[in-house]
Amino acid sequence: MATPLQIKQYREQGYFISDDAISPDMLAALEAGARRAVEKVRSGAVVATAERISIGGPGVEPRHVLGLIAPEFGEPIFAEYLMSEPVESYVRALVGGPLRLGWVALIVLCGPTEYDTGWHRDFGQEERDGSREVELEILGRYRKNLVKWHLALVDDACLWLVPGSQRRYRTEQEREVLINNRKGDVPHAQQIVLQKGQTIFWNGNTIHRGRLPAGVNERLTLTGALVKHEEDQREVLDERFRWQLADNVRAGLPVRMQDYYDRWRQVQDF
Repeated sequence: MATPLQIKQYREQGYFISDDAISPDMLAALEAGARRAVEKVRSGAVVATAERISIGGPGVEPRHVLGLIAPEFGEPIFAEYLMSEPVESYVRALVGGPLRLGWVALIVLCGPTEYDTGWHRDFGQEERDGSREVELEILGRYRKNLVKWHLALVDDACLWLVPGSQRRYRTEQEREVLINNRKGDVPHAQQIVLQKGQTIFWNGNTIHRGRLPAGVNERLTLTGALVKHEEDQREVLDERFRWQLADNVRAGLPVRMQDYYDRWRQVQDF
């Protein structure tokens, strides 16, 4: 359960780190399942489809595996994790309930490789270079019903963020890296160093960047989200998750997750 101090840090700084959002047994099962999922993409046992169940294919190195709860992967551990009591308790402490399906996906980096997303906010299709009034309106509204997190399946120091930036308009220096030079330096940016098994719950409206440190040859990080369900809040279907409309997806989920799936599908415009 999130402590008052963690909730305060999340509201003010845009993140907090938890040591107890997963049990040791589930952590081991998730790491093993993640490595199997990556091999299934590499081998072509699971390939990219028009519905985006996954990305990659034979001879292709996957970087972002989206469809871990799809029956094609045969890895029920990911659905079990998404519905686990520690994860749900943290999410409910931040946004309440009832909850609906968000996602669980895998970021994979193997071997010497370059990885740098550049600085950005997770604004989706929202305006990225608006006026103060426009940006503050987006920050006050966008994804307020969602909690996202990263779970380190191996040590992970790839995430950088600017604490507190989810609450305010960007500075001139921040605008420069958000719009013109996305790999420039940002004052007050903080590197998030996660040890294996630690989870960061964080707000994607922060100014942030994913960057593989020099000398690091592996990233195996599980990303997840759950959403507070609001029946009157329709949303345009994110094309990355169109695969979730396939006939075999709901039946392959744990019974309790089927309610979460139904709430998700109820609000989709597709």
